[in-house]
This record gives sequence, structure tokens and C-alpha cells, in this order.
Amino acid sequence: MKYLMISLVGVCLLLTSVPAMADQAADEAAIREASEKIMAAFNEHDVETALALYDEKIEMWDGTYKGRAGQEKGYIEYFKIAKNAHMKPLEEIGIVFITPDVAIHKMRREMTGIVDMDGKAQPDVKEIHARVFVKRDGKWLLAAYFSAPIEE
Repeated sequence: MKYLMISLVGVCLLLTSVPAMADQAADEAAIREASEKIMAAFNEHDVETALALYDEKIEMWDGTYKGRAGQEKGYIEYFKIAKNAHMKPLEEIGIVFITPDVAIHKMRREMTGIVDMDGKAQPDVKEIHARVFVKRDGKWLLAAYFSAPIEE
């Protein structure tokens, strides 16, 4: 009887966790899709498409660009001088859920065609890149991001 009860409790716990796992898998897929769309928009220098995937309070890790308006201004200024700026994903590290509505998408990527704000060409760089996504009204939006060069 004891083993029957333990088995019954185990099956109940398993069955109640299946929908949560399915929800998380759907959320992970939505985050990956949003991340891919952001990269594609960046590579096409399509500011409007990128901004549609950003939370209203988006912020670059160092506070350089705050909010959608700050991001828009930064992109427009940068794309004027960085005609060939391009990002390429190298490897996904993973997605970590902080809460059901906040997740961090970590990856390695390569940036090419980059320039400084004076327009001087910079070497291509491989980076670790983390994006914080928030779920608003059922949609995953980019809320913050961080990049750091990887020494190889």
C-alpha cells in the first residue's frame, strides 16, 4: 500500500508538471524567435523592426541607451557610420528563466563591420552576449542586453 501511494503521488506530480514544461518549451521557442528577428533586423539595419521587439524600458547594460527612443537614436546614428555592421550567432549557451515572465538568453556571437563613433573601423570581435527578455501581454520583448569580448 505504501508503494502504491508513493507511485500515485509521483504520477500526480509528473502529470501536473507536463503543462509547465510545455509552456516553458513554447516560451523558449518564442524567445529564440524574437532573438533571431532582432539579429536579422540589426543586420538589415531595420530600426523599426528591431524596436517592435523591445520593451518600452529597454536599456543597454551600461546605460548608454535607455528606452525605445534612446535605442532608436543610437541605432540611427550608428548605422549612418557603420554601413556594414553585422552580427552572427556562433553558439547558443542557453535560456535561464528568472521568473515565468523574465528570462536571460545567453549566446556567443561575432560582430563584423563595426566602427567606433568616429567611423574608424574596428576589428571583428567574438562576444558573449546576454539578452534579458520580459513577457508582456503574452509577447517576449527585449528589456536589457550585455556583451563582452571573448578572448580566444
